[in-house]
Amino acid sequence: MGAHTSGRVAADEAIGHLARALAESDGVGPTIDQVVTHALVAVPCQWAVAAVTDPGNGRPPRFYSTSDPNLLEVVTQISVAASSSPGRQALIEKSIVHVPDLACETRFGSYPAEMLARTPIRSALALVLQLGDEELGVLTLYGSTANAFDEAARARAALLADFAAIAIETGLARDLAGHLQVALGSSRVIGMAMGVLVERHRLTPEQAFEVLRTTSQNTNRKLADVASELTLTGELPHGPH
Repeated sequence: MGAHTSGRVAADEAIGHLARALAESDGVGPTIDQVVTHALVAVPCQWAVAAVTDPGNGRPPRFYSTSDPNLLEVVTQISVAASSSPGRQALIEKSIVHVPDLACETRFGSYPAEMLARTPIRSALALVLQLGDEELGVLTLYGSTANAFDEAARARAALLADFAAIAIETGLARDLAGHLQVALGSSRVIGMAMGVLVERHRLTPEQAFEVLRTTSQNTNRKLADVASELTLTGELPHGPH
């Protein structure tokens, strides 16, 4: 088996492993970690970064994973300082942005020259992570040589991005469900604690909540934790105010 065939087989196997790993990942953070790890072999590429974004709010990504934190910190600095970048362009165009050779690239302002001067990266491929009309984030892959991403590599990258988008959407739903469940549990405990204070001290619900809130601040504890202790012991951490 030649080196080219062997590499293709390894890439195909990595895609299969990724599909199984994503199905077993619990939450968005572990999901994009799996995407980045498998991209190195499945595409293949030398470096990878994935970001789950909050479109239109200007805040940093909610989730971020990279194969080389030190190198990608430099890349981030270059991208932020430039007028554009492959990743930003992929999000704007909702498409795949291919940079075959940074030395011949005329897009993205200062980005190509700075990348050549400050990093070993010579080519890039950015793919929007999209499900339906919703942009979930962007996956950017980097090569150490020019023309690192041939047609087959770009096709595998697109397949990986599709898998990632589905898994991220599922992870976001799971995370939201977990947060809602925690919030619902906390609200029930707080409601029970307020009921104890209303009955025991003949307070109004507003006064009862203010007692819990003040105790939370004075004891530097979460409101739900204060409420839980009250319902279990019948007493606030420092007694009713």
